Amino acid sequence: MRLILHDLPPEEAARLLPPESGQLTHFSAAPSVKPCTGCFNCWLKTPGECVIPDRGQALCRLLAHADKFTIVSRCYYGGFSPDVKALVDRHIGYMLPWFHRKQGEMHHVPRYRQRIELTWRLYGDMTPDERATALAYAAANARNLHAACHAVYFYATAEELEVCA
Repeated sequence: MRLILHDLPPEEAARLLPPESGQLTHFSAAPSVKPCTGCFNCWLKTPGECVIPDRGQALCRLLAHADKFTIVSRCYYGGFSPDVKALVDRHIGYMLPWFHRKQGEMHHVPRYRQRIELTWRLYGDMTPDERATALAYAAANARNLHAACHAVYFYATAEELEVCA
């Protein structure tokens, strides 16, 4: 399955994203979800699922079945929009609580066997420093998620997005 997490308004999402199907799911960052509280229940009490009772609970479950994960977001200082960031933070249950050393860095042990393809599609006015930050952030996020590969694409506006399934 392919999963697209985005912060696009509904009318733009309908126009810019490929149509949903049995193999493609859109997950909108709106309405906002509660931020991660760091309770660790997604590791200890309900493995792989957030306990905060809102739509953010579904993200880990969807990600566990995804082979491709695309994040579409307005770029904020080299990162995601606040609503996308809140959801990305809520997927910590996708990993196990234990750490191991990978390429000289400490990373969570993967919970699932599949290795996703991670793509970031960032739009908005960005400085060269913000683009550099986004590239480094995406690479670090891909390492931590044990992604098979990752890519980052930049667009001046949301209307220029080219989101492929």
